[in-house]
Amino acid sequence: MGVLTALTLSALLFFGPSTKAYLSDFQVSLEGQRVVVNFELVDGFTDDLFERIQTGLPSGFIFEFVLVRDQKRLPDNKIAKSQLEVIAMFNAVTREYLVNYKQDGKLIDSRIARDRDELESAMTQYEGLTVFHIDQISPDKRLVVRARAELGSKTTLLIIPSSITTDWSRSRIFHAP
Repeated sequence: MGVLTALTLSALLFFGPSTKAYLSDFQVSLEGQRVVVNFELVDGFTDDLFERIQTGLPSGFIFEFVLVRDQKRLPDNKIAKSQLEVIAMFNAVTREYLVNYKQDGKLIDSRIARDRDELESAMTQYEGLTVFHIDQISPDKRLVVRARAELGSKTTLLIIPSSITTDWSRSRIFHAP
């Protein structure tokens, strides 16, 4: 085995396969004092995830949102964090999927999906999701929302746990009203 092949194999064993999932069409808008996002998780709903849900295991994604000041000189420019947890469960009796949405630990919505396409859409497409209230922020601040999805976890070398996440998406700069 060549040195290059051995290095590549070692890197794959240590770092694991990289995820190809990403957040697409990430857009932020203001509705009064609310920061509202629209996005789609692309290539995050896999056959493995669907099979886990089919077996009855509650499975899904965690979306992380961070509101930051757009200032390059300050290392800690976070203003607020928010998290959306999306979990799907299969009901074998009714042959339906229950999708629960929890934002910052509180249940905000539930939906029923009847087939795989409807389930995938319910778990990966979001419009009009309020992630922050910015009534305490002065209008002269330049703001940005960053977002990513946590798709699950893995272990490297059978003992090192790590999360599988997408890369961070970044909104355009906006100002508080």
